[in-house]
Amino acid sequence: MLNTEEVKGYLGIDYIDEPTEKRLVHLIKVSDKILEGSIGKDYPKDDDRAKEIALIIIEDLFDNHSMNDKVTGNTRKLVESMSLQLILELRREKKDGI
Repeated sequence: MLNTEEVKGYLGIDYIDEPTEKRLVHLIKVSDKILEGSIGKDYPKDDDRAKEIALIIIEDLFDNHSMNDKVTGNTRKLVESMSLQLILELRREKKDGI
């Protein structure tokens, strides 16, 4: 789905050391599992909305790793909205046999 170069660009990271690289790899895996849990294991990993959701999750976890309660209401609404769109599209595709 995402690689560390994409995440570094999104986060505005110019230099990366080994611990930060490991953390980004971990957060990429975590965001993937969050999307699998909220949308489904077969969520469209190449969909731009899914990638944006993953990047938002990664950014939030990266920036607020010691302040987990600091997610804004707007961020939550955006993620929920995009997740719901993907869920409904997957259901529609399965129903239509695509």
